[in-house]
Amino acid sequence: MHELNSVWQTNITYIQLTNHRWVYLATVFDPEKKKVLGYKIEDSMTAELATSALQMALDKCQKPLIVHEDMGSQYTSTEFNIKCQNYGLKHLYSLKGHPYDNARMEAFHSILKREDIYLKAYLTLTEVQAGIGWYVNSYNSNRISNVA
Repeated sequence: MHELNSVWQTNITYIQLTNHRWVYLATVFDPEKKKVLGYKIEDSMTAELATSALQMALDKCQKPLIVHEDMGSQYTSTEFNIKCQNYGLKHLYSLKGHPYDNARMEAFHSILKREDIYLKAYLTLTEVQAGIGWYVNSYNSNRISNVA
């Protein structure tokens, strides 16, 4: 098994706006550093959403050996697989019936929802993008578990 610092986890979560529409957050998370490395928020859940979040992480961080996620169609897409191949990343999925494989990624989304999303009334995609941007910056730099 590889060291944790050579694995990134990624997943998509749903965020409901006050008008009952949905937006989607794709996040790339480093479980060893407990930091969000990349994210993208859009109003449709596509392979491009997942791929853009991964690209953001790749643009600013040393690439991992492994990218791990669930079996969502965005991550099993040709577009996402080509991105992984182009960077020489091993692409692993959670096994069916084994949700704990991606537990740290799921935990981050749960914390985000409890500490931000459920406490606010987001009206638009733009508001969510600004709010999540602020939250991720704060999460990465100010949490006790992340302070050096």
